[in-house]
Amino acid sequence: MDMKGTVVISAHPSVRIHTYVSPPDGWLVTTPIVEGPKELVIFDGQLLNAYAEELAVYARSLGKPVERIIVSHAHPDHWAGLDVLSREFADAPISALPTVSRQIRAGGETMLARLRGLFGDRITTRVTVPAGNIALGEQTIAGARCECRELSNVESDTQLLVLLPNQKVMMAFDTIYSPTDHVPTLAGHFEHWLAVLEDLKTISEYDEIVIGHNAPTGRSAIDTTAEYLRKAKQIQNISKDAASYADNLKAAFPNRAMPGFVDLSASLLYMARPTTAA
Repeated sequence: MDMKGTVVISAHPSVRIHTYVSPPDGWLVTTPIVEGPKELVIFDGQLLNAYAEELAVYARSLGKPVERIIVSHAHPDHWAGLDVLSREFADAPISALPTVSRQIRAGGETMLARLRGLFGDRITTRVTVPAGNIALGEQTIAGARCECRELSNVESDTQLLVLLPNQKVMMAFDTIYSPTDHVPTLAGHFEHWLAVLEDLKTISEYDEIVIGHNAPTGRSAIDTTAEYLRKAKQIQNISKDAASYADNLKAAFPNRAMPGFVDLSASLLYMARPTTAA
């Protein structure tokens, strides 16, 4: 296929994981597709309409029905494109953790309006609220055994974690970031996020990590994400406003891509917490 985005394929016995990554103008948002023997399960829906459409074309090329679509968390860069996917795969129910669905229902319009200021008509105006619920604990996804967990107070207030034990794959979404990119700190959950990362390190058998932005990574990304968060917390403690926070954080990590994550984080972090540390 002639695509603007990229796809990384991880092959395992009876399961393949296709991770679609949008170009940088779509914030490198990922949409993992778990392909089982008979069906597909899609996680997250992209930010921009064009990349959701491209993702849909790719999913159709796999020649298997989409059994369901799962939303990892309530930030709109991961669900705005559901407006497209819900039309392209009308028979596939859309599910999320109940708290995530409530967050999208309550704040979706406000979040989309803010992003339309950045992207205009490239992003939807319609909020798609997941109608189904993701149960916690052991279950199957596309025929693969998995465990679903709910994480709180990380990059978002509520985040899904999916473990595929037979494939040794951890789907961490926005809880872990690529060592090459800036880490959004918009919610300010520095201390608890760091504690969650320490807990994830104890799950030592999972050596492939599917993340919410950029290609899948390895276990070292847990440590590099934690290093970034510790530095960001220190910088917040000495920064008087959003501009100084953004400038200082970019200076601390000059070689990381996606500096727009820092600007967005600073604007939201200081809107909620003008002077206090996390």
